[in-house]
Amino acid sequence: MTLEAAIVAGVGPGLGSSLARAFAREGYAVALLSRRADSSDPAAKEIRASHGTALVVPTDVTRSQEVKAAVDKIRLQLGPITALAYYASGYGRGSFLDLHPDQIRQSFDVGVMGAVHLAQAVIPEMLAIGHGFISLTGATAALRGRAGFAPLAMAKSSLRMLGQSLAREFHPKGIHVVHLVVDGQIETPKLRAREPDRSIETTIPPDAIAQAVIYALKQPRNAWLHEIDIRPASELF
Repeated sequence: MTLEAAIVAGVGPGLGSSLARAFAREGYAVALLSRRADSSDPAAKEIRASHGTALVVPTDVTRSQEVKAAVDKIRLQLGPITALAYYASGYGRGSFLDLHPDQIRQSFDVGVMGAVHLAQAVIPEMLAIGHGFISLTGATAALRGRAGFAPLAMAKSSLRMLGQSLAREFHPKGIHVVHLVVDGQIETPKLRAREPDRSIETTIPPDAIAQAVIYALKQPRNAWLHEIDIRPASELF
């Protein structure tokens, strides 16, 4: 059995799968969380085919008791959890005056509260072991809100503040917390199907983002970074 486990939350055919494969290559047993097992199954099969360990755990991260049960299962089957990569996101868009409060609440619950539930479930064990790693995937909306994207902006900016608070509290205790500003569209099969003629130079490869996370994972304790912003060279900022 692999000695340590990593949780990747929000696994689908894009960045979530890239993160799961990246942690598996680093020797972690990987737990793949998504609401539906079929979102995580392809990445899990790839990891197992490469002789890694992968466990698919369908989980609604907005439900704290469901998260707790998932973490208990992961710990039992894979071992101590020392890494968490949070990519789940509640999108949310529309004219502000037309938004129903439930749309805003759902975006916040998925984009922020899921990270809260998972962090509270895994940090105590990281503290007991003496080390840990948490990455939170944000977006341009973490820094500035666009018209028509209020729910996303509220969630992503709050996730960024959560990351800062966690870093300030837990960096001195051995838990490295990293927030990523993904400033641009991630290359996914869905995006490619929608825009087949779009230049590959204008999208961000999910494997490249995962590599940035692993770079942070490997940093020495006396040279930790907290925030990474990543974008195509063509992106204005």
